[in-house]
Amino acid sequence: MNKFIQHLTLPFVCVALASCAGNTSKNQQATPPGYTAGKNAGTFKLMPYKEVVLENGLKIIYVRDNSLPRISLTTLVKTGNVQEPKDLAGLNAITAYLLEQGTQSRDAMKIADEFGQMGTALDVNPGYDVTTIYADALINDASNLLQVYSDILMNPSFKDGEINRLRSQLVASLKKKIDNPSAFADEQMDQFLYGEHPYGRDANGTIPGLQTLRKQDIIKHYLTFFRPNNATMAVVGQFDDAFEKQIQETMGKWTKRTIPETKTAEAPAIDSLQVKLVVKKGLQQTQIRVSQLGISRLDKDFIPLRMANESLGGSFGSRLNQKVRDDLGLTYSIYSGFDARKYRGSFDVSTFTKNETAAKALDETLKVLKDFVDNGATEQEAVASRNQLIGQFPRAIETADRLVYNLLVLDYYGISYDYLTDYISNVKKIKQKDANAAIKRHLDSGKFKVVVYGNESIIPQFKDYKPEVIRIR
Repeated sequence: MNKFIQHLTLPFVCVALASCAGNTSKNQQATPPGYTAGKNAGTFKLMPYKEVVLENGLKIIYVRDNSLPRISLTTLVKTGNVQEPKDLAGLNAITAYLLEQGTQSRDAMKIADEFGQMGTALDVNPGYDVTTIYADALINDASNLLQVYSDILMNPSFKDGEINRLRSQLVASLKKKIDNPSAFADEQMDQFLYGEHPYGRDANGTIPGLQTLRKQDIIKHYLTFFRPNNATMAVVGQFDDAFEKQIQETMGKWTKRTIPETKTAEAPAIDSLQVKLVVKKGLQQTQIRVSQLGISRLDKDFIPLRMANESLGGSFGSRLNQKVRDDLGLTYSIYSGFDARKYRGSFDVSTFTKNETAAKALDETLKVLKDFVDNGATEQEAVASRNQLIGQFPRAIETADRLVYNLLVLDYYGISYDYLTDYISNVKKIKQKDANAAIKRHLDSGKFKVVVYGNESIIPQFKDYKPEVIRIR
């Protein structure tokens, strides 16, 4: 994710598979003492790993990889916009981005210069549920990398000038979103679907929230949630026992605190098909979003729903793509997916079309959804989807960084790492009837929320839907 462009939720292309790592035979290496031996995941073998929990509560996951002379550090902090007050929306994002804008001993220029000399940069990603901080370097710079990285995590300065500068940048980026019809439609859909729930707003916050928050709010949020006992760190690369000791001595200086529980507003229930038209003069195309509350990542139907969605709208050969794109020529792209998060994520269908065919595109999309929920995938579609999920797996278990990222994600959700090694066998067990039953349990074809974003000329097409109409000047 690029800075100021939201979607970690964790994000989650890899998380959707919930496995993005392992290694091929060319990278096989002996299991170091103290490491858990890699297990087979289909025809692949996951790299050995080791977990250590420091006295301050920080869990560290080590994966040694001798294929390249490099090292990477990733810290997953269990805080996102779920942990920020609504009236201070953007607090977590600005806190996270400010980490690299100065410490007690380094200003922003010095940090940038030190990373530049190592040929790297810090990648900070605040999301809905978690925030990740990543950096890598060649192994010769491992100690320097650790020194700067740990200073950023543990000793941010939160200078007034940097706060004001970053606040202005974030506000400007939110204002510009309206110039991107696809991103703006996504934002409108999130707000419509989630209401007061934190998932209903941009991970970078809101303009009122950013303008309201003050330095003391940032300091309090950092001291409350950016704590070692609220984080997991991953170390990947070509390192030895001495460097592991150096990591633990350095990160052991991070001070822990009691982490408060966070209460979250419920997303509103949907009792019927609800359509919202957001119209603006001059738009050449119409964006269409169809959504419903989906599942949390811990739902037992996570994999069956992934398989069902491959048939519905998750692949090029899916039902939605074949009907709405290929047969009717109403769009160049249409897809669907379940965004599983800590709390119930969303099920979404996303497409766009010409203004003249806006209502027809929605009509046909809803018809496909109803037929699929009612009747499910055919046996042929189910076989193709199962093979697709299995075929994607090798690409997702190629590198040590991907392995450790998925270990971080699984650890966050409290899911056994066996998920990775059992993935292919579990997918093979899913039958057509299992996937169809899962989609029927979790989707109601009569209770979608719909956002249509297009030119004012589209309004008459939607009279039968009795939509709410919002005009943007």
